[in-house]
Amino acid sequence: MKQKIRTILALLVLSVSVLGLTACGNVPEETEITYDEDFLHSVADFLIANFEDMPEEVMAEYAAGDEEEIQQFLDSLGLPFTAEAFTTALAGYQGSAEELGPYVSTDGYEAPEVKGDEITLVTNLTYENRSAQLTIVFQAEDEKSVAQSVTLDPKYSIGEILQKAGMNTILGMGTVFAVLIFISLVIYCFNFIPGNQAPKQEEKPAPKPRPARKPAARPAANANTNLVDDKELVAAITAAICAYTGTSSDGFVVRSIRRAESSTWKRA
Repeated sequence: MKQKIRTILALLVLSVSVLGLTACGNVPEETEITYDEDFLHSVADFLIANFEDMPEEVMAEYAAGDEEEIQQFLDSLGLPFTAEAFTTALAGYQGSAEELGPYVSTDGYEAPEVKGDEITLVTNLTYENRSAQLTIVFQAEDEKSVAQSVTLDPKYSIGEILQKAGMNTILGMGTVFAVLIFISLVIYCFNFIPGNQAPKQEEKPAPKPRPARKPAARPAANANTNLVDDKELVAAITAAICAYTGTSSDGFVVRSIRRAESSTWKRA
């Protein structure tokens, strides 16, 4: 039994060792990029010299030229630039030339930074108006370093940065308020466009309530007035007398009906 356990443990150790060796064999070896630092510096110096000596007309022609033709031109001269990097560098300097002023000196190169197959070189420059940094990104290809991108960044003081930020804020807010005021004026002007709004109906005053009509008072009958012509009144009185006396209306004839004085009824 112990012999079997030892055999199993030995096989496990052997298997782990084999797997470890296989894993180590699959790890790719990192290749270290080698570069000539003096060559990188010379490329930066070449660009700086062209910035200063190249006429503005020629620089503008290169910046707006066909990339294929420029690439053929660079390859024929053996210059380690892509057409895009070269034209971008010239266009960037054109945009900052007035702000930088004439070239004064090169203040040194920072240590190249290697990341993957890219090498970044930063050069510190001094111009008459302000300092700047020239950043060139190279790509290592077949033991050669070709510039893939070039940027020229002027340096600004904290006061200049805050001033620019304040101006941008004022311009942005001013533009927003100007547009809002313009929209408000346009909406207000719609009131003066004929037919834009439905005509307002004139408000008519509410009719005053009419006073209730009082029933016309019946004219008071004169005491001497004979009411025998009032057929209804005669019939009512005749019926009342017949009911009171228990006689028929055939036994008497109404000749005259007159209103009695009120004092007579009071005495009754």
